[in-house]
Amino acid sequence: MVNQNPSIVTTLSDWEVIQSKISASSLVGNVELQGYKAILRSDTGALLNVCKKGYNPMSNASFIRSVERFADVTNFPIEAIYELEGGKKMLGFLKCTEPFEVGGFEFKDYLMIGNGHDGQTTFFVGNSNVMIRCRNRFARQYRALKVKHSRGLEFGVERIQEEFFNYRKSLNAFYRSMNDFTKVEVSKEIHDSLVARLANLSKEERLGHAEISTRKQNIVSIIEACFRTEMADTGYTLFGLFNGLTNYTTHELGVTADNGMSMFNRAERLNLEGYQHCLNIAKGHQLLKSCELPVFANLIA
Repeated sequence: MVNQNPSIVTTLSDWEVIQSKISASSLVGNVELQGYKAILRSDTGALLNVCKKGYNPMSNASFIRSVERFADVTNFPIEAIYELEGGKKMLGFLKCTEPFEVGGFEFKDYLMIGNGHDGQTTFFVGNSNVMIRCRNRFARQYRALKVKHSRGLEFGVERIQEEFFNYRKSLNAFYRSMNDFTKVEVSKEIHDSLVARLANLSKEERLGHAEISTRKQNIVSIIEACFRTEMADTGYTLFGLFNGLTNYTTHELGVTADNGMSMFNRAERLNLEGYQHCLNIAKGHQLLKSCELPVFANLIA
């Protein structure tokens, strides 16, 4: 199989995952721990996972081959393959060749392939997009392909084509929703509801019945500053509000070089919750407009 981007260098090629028995000391000497095994790095011997014997890790070589197969089938060039958290997780990115634009702003999109040796992360396919203007990032997994490490993890062309179809379908739906966001003006209630959600304010704190801690006040101030900046540049709409969210999670939430492109952190969870929140508002806005009920006019801007 030919790698479409042979210049890609990944540290995953420098080591492999190995499995080892687990022994415990006792009065009669070392005794093997039945039913469990250790997952280790072959280069440093670092422990990646302690798991049941039915757990079958995907080798690094198999993961790299899977990324290359997706590249061959989709004709998307490989952008990067790298490891996270000391090799417990890994991601491959294929660059989508189709340009996307929302509200006059350009986006880059990536087909994302992930796996983990930590016993919690399944093999999955997802997407990650970047707004070119400000480098705000949003990523998510697709439920269609999340394969547990209890069976073979090699994928044929037909399965890859199926997942590529799901990727394109989901991608088009995402950008349609972004365009819908540009049509919904943001009221103070909508703005404050997302701020409260991101800052994890309790019901009492939202209603003013409980004092907000200094820490949470600082978080609220940072979130509101991100919202102001993005909405001033991209519009006082759900689209601008959502960009304020991704600005906060990309640039202010303590993202490090190790997990900046990852979807295994709190930033990605907040992005998904915020996206769903905006999506529900947009759907409600469309419903109210279609019903033409002026009595609800104060609920939307």
